[in-house]
Amino acid sequence: MGRSYFCPHCRRMLNPGTKVIFLVENGVDRELVLLSAKLGEYSVVHSRSMKFEEGKIYTFRCPMCRSDLTSSLDEKLVDILTESDNELMVRVSFSRVFGEQATFLRARDGVNRFGEDASRYESVNFFGETADPENGEG
Repeated sequence: MGRSYFCPHCRRMLNPGTKVIFLVENGVDRELVLLSAKLGEYSVVHSRSMKFEEGKIYTFRCPMCRSDLTSSLDEKLVDILTESDNELMVRVSFSRVFGEQATFLRARDGVNRFGEDASRYESVNFFGETADPENGEG
């Protein structure tokens, strides 16, 4: 099985299968959206009931606890968690701008960047928050 992703609030798994599931909002419109679980792959599955606009920022929520997943590091990013190689939880951030391809995985030796738009976030300090020594998160 590939990488598992978790809500940073309720710690429930976001990808029980091959896709990562989110509740995405645009004003009063809400839709379940499925994203690829592979870092750097940007396929999106959603119904036709909600129209997504290129360049528009959407709110991503956990489908279980409905917590807002907007990053505290940059308002254009979403933060979720994944397990690192040593089984500690680490942050994965990705753009919440529709059509923008930028994903970031916090690693022991820095930040792994994926996507053609990742350079737009060069000024983000992915280590700026205080780390939680209990689980490696921060």
